Amino acid sequence: MKKSHHIIPALTAAAICLYVLCAFLFGYRISITLKAPFLTSAEYGEKYYDPGASAEVRNILLPFLHHSLKVSVSNHVNPSREDTYSVTYTASCRHQKETVERKVTVKDTKGPQIRLTYNPDYYTLYNHPYEEEGYQAVDLKDGDVTSSVTSEMRGDWIYYTAEDSAGNTSTYIRAIPYDDRNGPALTFSNGTVEEETIYVGNAWNTSVTANDDSDGDVTSSLKAEGNVDTGTTGDYPVTYTVTDSHGNTTTVTHTVHVRPLPVNKPAGEDRKTIYLTFDDGPGPYTAKLLDILDQYNVKATFFTTSSKPAYTSMIGEEYRRGHTVAIHTYTHAYSTIYASTDAYWNDFNAQNNIIAQQTGSTTAIFRFPGGSSNTVSKSYCPGIMTELTKEASAKGYTYFDWNVSSGDAGGTTDTDQVFENVKAGVEQCSAYGVPSVVLQHDIKDFSVNAVEKIIQWGLENGYHFSALTAGSHITHHGVNN
Repeated sequence: MKKSHHIIPALTAAAICLYVLCAFLFGYRISITLKAPFLTSAEYGEKYYDPGASAEVRNILLPFLHHSLKVSVSNHVNPSREDTYSVTYTASCRHQKETVERKVTVKDTKGPQIRLTYNPDYYTLYNHPYEEEGYQAVDLKDGDVTSSVTSEMRGDWIYYTAEDSAGNTSTYIRAIPYDDRNGPALTFSNGTVEEETIYVGNAWNTSVTANDDSDGDVTSSLKAEGNVDTGTTGDYPVTYTVTDSHGNTTTVTHTVHVRPLPVNKPAGEDRKTIYLTFDDGPGPYTAKLLDILDQYNVKATFFTTSSKPAYTSMIGEEYRRGHTVAIHTYTHAYSTIYASTDAYWNDFNAQNNIIAQQTGSTTAIFRFPGGSSNTVSKSYCPGIMTELTKEASAKGYTYFDWNVSSGDAGGTTDTDQVFENVKAGVEQCSAYGVPSVVLQHDIKDFSVNAVEKIIQWGLENGYHFSALTAGSHITHHGVNN
């Protein structure tokens, strides 16, 4: 055992000496091996990562005698410029050196990167087109190329394609997130959802439609439970239920309050007094208007004409029902009426004679065609309105203009808008502390259709209605001719 311990170190030392001797006597060779092909490429704009190389030195006579060498690299690849570059690998051992080159070509081969915007709460309704969430396309060479992006819907997917100046393209795909999270929306024709009030004896004709953001009109699926007895006061809930094709259900309870019919109680003139006045009639809608006024015990003022002879008899009916019958004009032809003061009074007297025939007496109350502030009369007789207003007072007549306009003379043809105009005007007059003199025209059906709503609103809000008399609050405009 003691002898073998001395033999092994001796053999090792001998081997080392032999290797050194062979290397010195027979020489050595350095070899460099590339870790990737000699010709490689790099992408424009991306950082170049060199694959590297390995090197070893090997004894020429005894090739099993070898060891690895350190490789130094000289890298001049510029990824921001398209060109062919050389990468040099060098290994050295004692006085010998070996060099190998690799050719690296920098090319623009990749299409732009498309970055899709994603909103986690976004979804597309079934049966609706996808609304783009957004995207951006950036190319390593060209920069922002968002404007080059095209998109195409294929089934439930959106395909985006972008192209750079070198013709490189890239395609990205987005899955369309379809969903339906909301139930149908109900629309009530009277504009309210929770409740409404009608009066005993009046028809309840509120209609309901259902529209779903995905399915569209689903009114046919609407179910209603509950009945309304319009002949008996009370509160009547009606429950509407509708479900869309994806199981979303909407339930709304609409309560109809049936209340006793309000009746006008005339009182002394104050800021809560409303004078409803109607010009240019009588006409085809006057009879309907008279019935509405009777229903609420409301008296109004009619500034009459004879422009529609077929309805002249309605002047007598207005009088018999307790309304004020006054003069507006006989012909309603401005060019005739305002040709001269004499022409005006001739027209005035002609209509007063018609009134006398229908009612048994003439009237001293009137309204100028176009109002006392009109300027159209200037085209026919400058200064005539100044003269006529003076003469009216001298003759003992009282004329009324208005301080609330319904807008039915050209501002609107919508019944609801007529109501809103009158409501706003009355509230303003009341705030100023004066009665309201409302201008409407009973020859216009859309304006007559607003009267019941005007009366109901007025009575509900503490107003009362009266007909004009010679002693009523005088509403005069400024004379402009």
